[in-house]
Amino acid sequence: MGLPLPSILSDVGDCVSLRLYISVFAVLIGSTVGELAILGLPIPPRIMIASIIAFAGFKAFLIALFFQHLKDEPRALSSLVLLGLIGGVILITISLISVLA
Repeated sequence: MGLPLPSILSDVGDCVSLRLYISVFAVLIGSTVGELAILGLPIPPRIMIASIIAFAGFKAFLIALFFQHLKDEPRALSSLVLLGLIGGVILITISLISVLA
């Protein structure tokens, strides 16, 4: 966009791709629209909940990867954080299944 950056951020502007962030944001918006569309479908509640949880996990993965900059971190740190996200999704899924059963 050609906006001037403060001197402390001068080298950050080179590695930040605005187009990439806008693309990821568009995918997040599309995922949210997908979640809302699933709510209107005549499908069984278990499939609906599983689909919404899958969308939420996908969105959490994208946010952690791009907006929290885990893609630029060492692989060990990224793996640890992503394992925590996956574990959280699994625990939420188990708790929802036990409530619905």
